[in-house]
Amino acid sequence: MLFLNCCSEEKLDAPKNATQPKTQSETKAEQAIKTSSLDFPDVYIEELDQSQEFYKEQHETSFSFVSKKNWFSYTAGKDGILTKVLLFGKPNFKPSDHYGDSMHGFLREGNPNTGPKLGEWDLSRDDIVNQIAAQGLASRDAGWITIRMRGEIPQIAGKTYFLVCEKITGGKPWFGAFAFGEGNPYLPGKFWLHPDHDLVFRTYVGKTPQQVAKEQRNEEISKELGVVDDSIPQNPSDLPTPLPISQSPSNNLVIQNIEKKEEPQIENKETPLVPIPEIEKSIEPSDEQVEELNLIQIPSNKIEEQNNSSEKKSLFNRLFKKK
Repeated sequence: MLFLNCCSEEKLDAPKNATQPKTQSETKAEQAIKTSSLDFPDVYIEELDQSQEFYKEQHETSFSFVSKKNWFSYTAGKDGILTKVLLFGKPNFKPSDHYGDSMHGFLREGNPNTGPKLGEWDLSRDDIVNQIAAQGLASRDAGWITIRMRGEIPQIAGKTYFLVCEKITGGKPWFGAFAFGEGNPYLPGKFWLHPDHDLVFRTYVGKTPQQVAKEQRNEEISKELGVVDDSIPQNPSDLPTPLPISQSPSNNLVIQNIEKKEEPQIENKETPLVPIPEIEKSIEPSDEQVEELNLIQIPSNKIEEQNNSSEKKSLFNRLFKKK
């Protein structure tokens, strides 16, 4: 019995080379190292490229880390480096059994599952809360959410790219509450939920110093050839980001009614001030003048007749006396 007990105790001891279970602090450290493996790209002249800004009210969707439920696509229109992607939405509820606190992903070119992997990106619920507050919105209001890209992600005009969610923290299946539009408002892209649904999004493309230098050389050559372009494009990053447009017919009716009410009010204010008093003033003095003229003309005619008759009598008398 003593021999058996000694054997059992030896078997319970873990071997020296056995892997220890990872603690939560170690897993968080690994995630931090992974997200910081790439730096933000060094670019100049950031420009707006693609956008889809129609949304269906009270319709929201999320990202999952499961294939076929974790991507949306767009087709680049400019050459350069992808700097950021903006989504329109709000933070998910917390605590939740279904939504995680952050998601991590990358981009793929051509195909969401087999295309070449490009760059990395991260988005947390705290990021969304802070960005919504910075826009002066309430905690449950929807606003623009910026996802900054890490690494140099090339953008070639005409090629399709997929923003893919790789993992969600906390072992939860979903992340985020993002707006989307129905009726296929963005033809050169898709969203995993439905082929005719498109997320509300914006993509921004920057140019590296080498690309800027190359374009400057091309501009110098064009100037030497006499081809000059005086137009100076505005930097959209310096301009305010407009809100997307609702696809709800009720809002459109409200806007139309407001516009119809405002137009006649301006006309009614202008018309009574100018024409009506002038008409009243023009009528009243004309009637008084006619009455005064009638009163003056009647006695004047009588006096003239009397004068004429008296003159005739005096002439006749004079003539008669001469005879």
